[in-house]
Amino acid sequence: MYNLLKILLVFFPFFGMWAQPVTSNIQLQEKFKELPHEQVFVHYNSSLLMPGTQFYYKVYVLNAETNKLSKLSQVAYVSLLNKNGEEVFKHKIYLENGLGGSDFFVPNNVASGHYKLVAYTQWMQNGGVQNSFRGDILSINPYQSEQNIINSDKKISTTNLIDVSVENFEEILSLSLAKNVFRKRENIILEILNAEKISGDFSLSVNKLTEFEIPEKQTSFNYSSNYKFEKISNSEFYIPELRGELLMGTLSPRPENSSRMPQVALSINGDFPVFKTSLVNKRGEFYINLDEEFQREYTFIQVMGKENSDYKIDLKEKPKVSTSALNFRDYKISPEANEEILQRSVHHQIENAYYEVKADSLPVIALINKNLFLGESQLYPLDNYTRFKTLEETFVEIISLARIRKGEQGESEFRVSGIQNSLDYRLPPLLLVDNVLVKDHAHFIKYPSEKVESIEVFRNNYYLGPMVAQGLIIVKTFEGDYVETIDELTRISIEAPELEKNYIFQNYTDTGKFERIPDFRYQLFWMPQIKLEENNKSIEFFTSDVTGTFEISLEGFTIDGDPISLKKQFKVE
Repeated sequence: MYNLLKILLVFFPFFGMWAQPVTSNIQLQEKFKELPHEQVFVHYNSSLLMPGTQFYYKVYVLNAETNKLSKLSQVAYVSLLNKNGEEVFKHKIYLENGLGGSDFFVPNNVASGHYKLVAYTQWMQNGGVQNSFRGDILSINPYQSEQNIINSDKKISTTNLIDVSVENFEEILSLSLAKNVFRKRENIILEILNAEKISGDFSLSVNKLTEFEIPEKQTSFNYSSNYKFEKISNSEFYIPELRGELLMGTLSPRPENSSRMPQVALSINGDFPVFKTSLVNKRGEFYINLDEEFQREYTFIQVMGKENSDYKIDLKEKPKVSTSALNFRDYKISPEANEEILQRSVHHQIENAYYEVKADSLPVIALINKNLFLGESQLYPLDNYTRFKTLEETFVEIISLARIRKGEQGESEFRVSGIQNSLDYRLPPLLLVDNVLVKDHAHFIKYPSEKVESIEVFRNNYYLGPMVAQGLIIVKTFEGDYVETIDELTRISIEAPELEKNYIFQNYTDTGKFERIPDFRYQLFWMPQIKLEENNKSIEFFTSDVTGTFEISLEGFTIDGDPISLKKQFKVE
């Protein structure tokens, strides 16, 4: 199987039809069918949603045959759906060795009712919606007038508070606390005892249990029993996203000159830019692989080449999850739970009121800004030099590695001084302004120089399919407004991936720092990335001002694919 995967990865970039999200090519389908199926397990902090709370989750994508973390798909999708198929959220998760995760802040407009948490990879869609992770979620919104989740005849159930701390895996791995009852704001040291010296990936949640019944969460031990593979038609065969998210687009009208097909350029600007190009095939389709993290909710796409400006560009939307095959259970709660719901609601409001004061507890986004282009470059921050009124003067007086000259048609264009002994194609460079390709150099040369923050010049030759560019000029403006003047750009909405986060929770080591600040956290701790490597592990967290029964939940898989699901309860008085 892995030999086949290596072959696919090697030849994947060179065959446009292989990059399609969906293919009807029967021969190609048979090749891909040799790859193993995947399954997704999601560990989430609570099956109860209330406005003002944070919903945390960790995604495990697994090889369905070995139950080990999958190295196949690089993207997973997580959605929260209501009975009408409306998405409360849909997250795109970039995976690293089959792992990923994120969170969702529950707003006031999420109505009371039953929801489904659905997670899958594109490769899994070949088995239908039953071939996805499906978890039951109960939402209680005390701010709405109609509450169809209340059953006046139902008595309150405390099954959630039954101590399930007996660990089925205690001979392999176990959770240990110094005691079972703690004070408010007390430091807790949790020991993960690794008796069998196993290695694996895990996630940990510490959350207050409700005193009324809510949907039971699936565990890493029993989640796979909920899967059912239902073969769909050959016309809707989904190809695995082996190198990142696959985008499919079309040009209309379809290009007529098959010997010289156009290219498209995709730009996502911002602090973490993305620039991609793709050759259009004879059917007027193009495919782009996105494997970089970005933050913008839109992209600019254009046809490269000055003669290619009369096309309409469209991106194909990802198919939505069909709710027709989802079973939405009709959960009801007792009126006796009203007091606890009201108390939770008040506590959540107070916590959010002190959100900025507790800056230490905010999630920290961890981003790596990767270089888009290889090769040595010279950066010119223009504020470090004498400012000139025009870009023409700026290039003459400051930018020593580039110049402005007249092209074959008499229009102004840039030139870059090539590296010694490199091929001289006597061609203009690529010009990227705020990461957007600019074909008309003369138009940009008229842009006010005082609006330009920096100019970076690369002297390497760049080969983009059949196109050659002699050098690269990257311009960063202060306001990012130049792209608004380019007529050939098509702006298309695109879902940004969820960014990896490091979660930091309340710490009372400095006892006086938050002495006068209330602490009504129901989620005491969330750690999505726990990697065990044959040793024990200690984890510290603090209780809050909330009393009651809390549950520690650890889920994950060993490197051999064995599921581990541990739970332990303690009380805060």
